[in-house]
Order: sequence, then structure tokens, then C-alpha cells
Amino acid sequence: MTGHPADGLRSHAAALRERADRLRSACDGLNWKGPQADAFRARVDELALRCATAADGLSRSAARLDGRAR
Repeated sequence: MTGHPADGLRSHAAALRERADRLRSACDGLNWKGPQADAFRARVDELALRCATAADGLSRSAARLDGRAR
């Protein structure tokens, strides 16, 4: 993290976006089939979406700290 709070928020947002991408990629690579696999994939997709949503919120907060959004 750097000295400005907005930079820290952006750093965390980037980490969450990377995590979402990694979750989706790992799930895409599974050869597992069946109802349990579908349920697992749905849960991973939900977690990835939560990461992406949180990242968006952190980015908006960083922009507000920078005075770019109201």
C-alpha cells in the first residue's frame, strides 16, 4: 500500500478482481460432471461475483476519496 488511502482501496480492489478471475478459471478447468459439480460451480460463480462486486465498491470509494465522483 502507498501513503494515500485511495491507493490502498485500489490495491485491494485489484486483488479482489484477480481472486474472482482465479476462481472462475480454476472452476472452468474442472472435469467434474454431475449435479454436485453444477452446484459447486454455481457456488464458485457466486463467490467470484461477490469478489467482483466488492472490488467495484472499493474502486468507487477510492474515486470518491480522490474527489472524482460524488
